[in-house]
Amino acid sequence: MATPQDAELIIKIYELRQEKVLRKARKFVISEFFPKSADDVKALFLDREHPEHNAYFRQATTYWDMVAALVNHGTVDRDLFFATNGEFLAIWAKFDDFIGELREFLGPQTMANLEKLVAAHPEREKRIATMKERFKILAAIRAENEKK
Repeated sequence: MATPQDAELIIKIYELRQEKVLRKARKFVISEFFPKSADDVKALFLDREHPEHNAYFRQATTYWDMVAALVNHGTVDRDLFFATNGEFLAIWAKFDDFIGELREFLGPQTMANLEKLVAAHPEREKRIATMKERFKILAAIRAENEKK
């Protein structure tokens, strides 16, 4: 059962998401970056024209991995967290198809806490499938707009 302390932590997690740079990082990963492979992620590390993209990727993914660790270790009530957050599933949906390759490149701990939390979500398969379909549509719209 969630406690008032859990509620305070949920609010703090939300407040942190509003921080200016983290907001930019989350926007980049969710609505601007549509990787099809681990190579697309690796390219962020070599992109000298947009070094912020690498930073945004790392900030958004490590933020949600850190939050996942808090939930996984019982610092935040899992049911309350699931009831008030969904973005962590979107982050996982972006990278789960090639997480093994990412871990070879970035290290075995990459998004491990996030993976564990996602595995505990009772509706993970349905929610992730829905998000992946949405991301395909958004990627197509973005590609079309870039042609114009």
